[in-house]
Amino acid sequence: MAESFEFDPVDWVTAGAVGEAGARTFYLQARRGTKFVSFLLEKTQVASLSQLAQQLLARVQITVIPDNLDVAAQSVVEPAVPVWRVGGLSLGMDTDGVRFVLEATELPLVEDLDQPDDAEPAVARLWMDRDQLVALAAYAAFAVEAGARERCRLCNRPIDPVTGHVCPSTNGHGPLST
Repeated sequence: MAESFEFDPVDWVTAGAVGEAGARTFYLQARRGTKFVSFLLEKTQVASLSQLAQQLLARVQITVIPDNLDVAAQSVVEPAVPVWRVGGLSLGMDTDGVRFVLEATELPLVEDLDQPDDAEPAVARLWMDRDQLVALAAYAAFAVEAGARERCRLCNRPIDPVTGHVCPSTNGHGPLST
């Protein structure tokens, strides 16, 4: 299995994407001192992370306002070279709502599942303060929405900006899956 990480606290953390709409890759990145890591995520994980962060922050009467977002400061650092793919994410806070921890668990590779050893998946624990979690939540929400493609008014499927869209609602032609 891969290396585990404990950044307590992080100096910087973000979750976002690189690439063009329809072909983006999502990452979780963190830095503590000279140590920098990137993890591969799915778009739905980034969206869920933003929603959960906003729910936790609401418990301590903090509202995430994307208008105050510093996009340049939160953008994914390229080239992004992930150490592993994230299988699970969890987010928690201390009893005072001052410190938060994001825990990412490695998704084992298929070939690792066939191994007869008892190795546990790698884990990354990223400790942050309120301001860092607010920035993470706001940028994650921004990144998810930034790649939204125009949708067909008839079938509501995304329209590819390069290849267009064959709408099955117009005459029954075209693939039924996107």
